[in-house]
Amino acid sequence: MFSLNSVRVAPGARSALAVACGVALSAFHVGAQAEDAVAPVVVTATRQAVGVTELLSDVTVIDQAQIQRNGAGSIADLLARQPGMQIASNGGPGTVSSFYIRGANSEQTKVLVDGLPINSIDASGSPLRFISLSDVERIEILRGPAATLYGADALGGVIQIFTKRGQKGVKAEGFVGLGTNDTVKSSVRLSGGNELWRFSLQSSHDASDGFSVMRGASLRDADRDGYRNTGTAASLSFLPADGHEVGLSYRRNKGKVELDSWMGNGDYDDRSYFETDQWQVFAKNRILNGWRSTVQYGETSDDQTSYSWDSWLTPPGEVVDVLTTRNKHLSWQNDVTLPLGTALFAVERNEQKAGPADNFVQKPAISNNALLGGWSAHAGGHSWQLNARLDDHSQFGEQSTYGLAYGYQLSEAWRVRMSTGTSFKAPTPYQLYTSYYGVGNIDLQPEEARNREVAVVWERHGHTASATYYLNKVHNLIGGDPVTWQYINVNRARLEGVTLAYSGQVDAWHFNASYDWLNAVNEKTGDRLGRRARHKALLAVQRNWDAGHLGLEWVLVGKRFDTNSETQEMGGYGLLNLTGRYVVTPTLAVEARLDNLLDKRYETAKGFGTPRMGAFVGLRYTPR
Repeated sequence: MFSLNSVRVAPGARSALAVACGVALSAFHVGAQAEDAVAPVVVTATRQAVGVTELLSDVTVIDQAQIQRNGAGSIADLLARQPGMQIASNGGPGTVSSFYIRGANSEQTKVLVDGLPINSIDASGSPLRFISLSDVERIEILRGPAATLYGADALGGVIQIFTKRGQKGVKAEGFVGLGTNDTVKSSVRLSGGNELWRFSLQSSHDASDGFSVMRGASLRDADRDGYRNTGTAASLSFLPADGHEVGLSYRRNKGKVELDSWMGNGDYDDRSYFETDQWQVFAKNRILNGWRSTVQYGETSDDQTSYSWDSWLTPPGEVVDVLTTRNKHLSWQNDVTLPLGTALFAVERNEQKAGPADNFVQKPAISNNALLGGWSAHAGGHSWQLNARLDDHSQFGEQSTYGLAYGYQLSEAWRVRMSTGTSFKAPTPYQLYTSYYGVGNIDLQPEEARNREVAVVWERHGHTASATYYLNKVHNLIGGDPVTWQYINVNRARLEGVTLAYSGQVDAWHFNASYDWLNAVNEKTGDRLGRRARHKALLAVQRNWDAGHLGLEWVLVGKRFDTNSETQEMGGYGLLNLTGRYVVTPTLAVEARLDNLLDKRYETAKGFGTPRMGAFVGLRYTPR
């Protein structure tokens, strides 16, 4: 069971917790001049639709307004500005990007699109970086382990993308924008429907001449490395009766990422071609009053072909690397309303296959069957969520996990929540079986973790302040041998931190602020894990008018090390961004963004370039 006595709080965490209390208390005195906002509905935290004020977990919802303010940016840029998230990118758009939720490795984050897992075996853990924001309705970020709900990849958290769907009537939307580095973004969408049918068709194209992926490059490596991404998406739903829906969806992204040579030949430009596909069919049915069934089947593919020059070959020459991932996902979920609360029962099967087969020492395929259940309820001022899951993995046999969460409404404005749970992360087929330079290791064991957290939340008249302390201990952490490069279970990791967050509105002014203190270390060596800053702060201020808005974003990230052995230090940095929107007509708006206003030189991964000051202006057509 959860016990505060079992949590050893580091001195830095105590200081951060003290600041948290100060933030929450000061927030209580903020002028309550804003009307109570309608709480958004969140799905990811429980696999069931729940109001955000009822949650017992740490969740952020990125809505359509925030997505539109992102301008020329990518999903990675948008996630980097969220609490509890840090990003490391190997260059510009489309390059390998690592997402660290609460300090967990990128491959320890489950990534879903409309409930369909898209995790891949590539270095970033998923093809998330290739998805265009033009088809995204909202993004939900669940911070903290969720293996009892989503299985082996959710040791650090979950990122779920919800795409746009058709509604009644016929609607055509369009967007076009131009920016620095010859950036062009365009999209068009047609959607509609009636009482029985709903449809959506989407097409998008993103292109940029970019900047040099390598910092301080020479010869041809000093050139600009471009990016091209063309996407299509479609969905269709049939609603034969109230409470029943059958549908399908498909999306595809294809393009090219230009890179720089890293093997001693500055006259050769590395490049990578990608193609990702995701499709699914589903049926949602109300079996009886209080019993809802959802059956879903989907498949995803991630194909990447990279061209590079290897000076170590005899003779030196071009190398073509192909990497493919195929995922299949089948689930049947049942939500049942009980006299007290709601029950969840589900079965799942996941299959993952890597390729081509010649690059692996044995068949690179794994499968996993799972049973899971849960119970969420409220009684008086008390709330609780109980979850349990049993996974049967083709390589590692049965793995069981659990999650317990409890919350109490102290007063109309104040509430507390605490939780504990376990999780595991199975090695990927690439880590187990790849023959590439002998780095695969069939003797790898799954990573296992136990997380504990406690939070206090204050909400009043549209203002929300929270302070969350967490401790996630990971055993059998998978890393690389510094001599042989082979994947090994290195030891234990301690992921400890505090997240403070505030959002509120006073008249026409809207404020968002957060601060993260993170202590992500290898417990055996005491070294901090690479590319994870101990301190990160965010501040966003927006002034709204009837004709639009003007906003300022300030992102502060502390120093980090590029490796897990505290070498190759990267300095801290601060980025100042401006956003604006002007409504020309009720259906036409101009959106603008100015990033890195102070033209700061910085890096998120040692040796890789980052964008300098850049501007983007777009025109959006959205009929009423």
